[in-house]
Amino acid sequence: MKKIFIICFAAALLNTACSSSFLDIPPQSSSTEGSFFKTEDHFTQAINNTYASLRELYNDKGWSMSEMRSDNTHYTRYEAGRGYPTTDKENIADFLVAVENTYVRDMWKSCYTSISKANTVIDRIETKNFSEDFTKKTLGQAKFIRAFVYFQLVQYFGGVPLQLHEVTSAENNDLPRSSVEDVYAQIITDVKEAIDYLKPVSFPQDGSATQGAAKTLYAYVLMTKPDRDYAEAERQLLDVTKMGYDLETEFADVFDTGKKNGKEHIFSIQYQQGDQGQQSSWLYIFLPRTANADVATGVQGSNLVENSGWNVPTSETINLFSDKDKRRDVSIGIAVCNDNDMYTKIDNWFYVGDPEIANYKLALPFIRKYQHAHAKLRNMDDNWPVYRYSDVLLLLAECAVEQGKPNEANKYLNRVRERAGLEAYNGVVTADIVANERRMELAFENHRWFDLIRTGKALEVMKAYGEYIKKEDVGLPANTYNIKPGYLLYPIPFQEMERNKNLTQNEGYLK
Repeated sequence: MKKIFIICFAAALLNTACSSSFLDIPPQSSSTEGSFFKTEDHFTQAINNTYASLRELYNDKGWSMSEMRSDNTHYTRYEAGRGYPTTDKENIADFLVAVENTYVRDMWKSCYTSISKANTVIDRIETKNFSEDFTKKTLGQAKFIRAFVYFQLVQYFGGVPLQLHEVTSAENNDLPRSSVEDVYAQIITDVKEAIDYLKPVSFPQDGSATQGAAKTLYAYVLMTKPDRDYAEAERQLLDVTKMGYDLETEFADVFDTGKKNGKEHIFSIQYQQGDQGQQSSWLYIFLPRTANADVATGVQGSNLVENSGWNVPTSETINLFSDKDKRRDVSIGIAVCNDNDMYTKIDNWFYVGDPEIANYKLALPFIRKYQHAHAKLRNMDDNWPVYRYSDVLLLLAECAVEQGKPNEANKYLNRVRERAGLEAYNGVVTADIVANERRMELAFENHRWFDLIRTGKALEVMKAYGEYIKKEDVGLPANTYNIKPGYLLYPIPFQEMERNKNLTQNEGYLK
């Protein structure tokens, strides 16, 4: 059975190879292992396909396991539509994750799919006599992707199997877990090579990895691994500030689909509206379930599907933003209706604080960073931002605080606050102040959970949040938010434990 899986996976890699842009993936071809991986164009298609596979990390699995796991968002409970797999997403938010959770399982699978594709490119190109520039460019991208995905895995699961070569037999498929330290060591090896091989950014960007993206990833790794190195992280981030990136003038411009991959974007997951199957649909997922979504989307049609009403900003999150903060209205909207159930229809939507909201019976917040014009139902053009320049500035502020240089942190913090329309902060910058600014600036971009883990605040913050959200959502069972230290990691999926007997389970979960 294992051998069949390996062969099928190799064929899938070949058959889904894409053209010169990883946003233009053609239908399956008749390529075979014997005729592929021969030319530079083949390797370009293969690396583009590896980028494309990253979308699977940022669909339902990504925001469920990071943003909705944090204190930023919850979900709207629809009793009539609750059941598998809906409850699997609820359980992630409520700290009731079982080893059989489908989204955790699919995240593991998607991560190793991307790693396997990167491994194939790395192993195969080393046997080719291509130009040095092409080989370095391709290797740099593959090493970046592999490092990036392993960084996701180690944060979600802890130590994981280090699969570093193309799987060609069952013997090199079922590996045991490596230690957290060994996983980070491999990530650093890969990302350093990526930095050496990749070139600095040039505008307009095409969405591929650059040296700036690799240095930002490296800084994150240095600030997250067990033995932190804030001085080196600061050096990497300062290099990024010299590469031509900058803040957009207006916060809204960062998410404008007409300005994709602009000067603030260091790395984003690429999506494209149309009939290629590469569209995003964040707006619909985060809106309430409703019969007339067009009020908020501009496209005729209902949103009465289970994949809506998720990642809902909490009142506590909304109240973080002052009335002067330009980020609030870009980030959050309020859907309203005059019925007791928004299932029927949305009558309108407003910005937070609009007095008109009081004239409606029901008001539900939704994320509107991804609310942009489009022509087809649930078919949008929004990319998912991973690393932004404002993120780099706030990481620099964090590095300064951690190294006992709070005054230096002010200049980075205040550049972000100035763009948001806020007064400069003139007091002593603390770690909590930086974390709070990150929470507002990067809200709903899948950073908050990882920030809580990195700063050691996850247990404290989420226990307090559990008490708060149980008062907001009175339907939550009593056993929700019983958070233990082991729950800061996700369980190794049951299916993987059954398939690979060399794996061991994380603390606090059933074997």
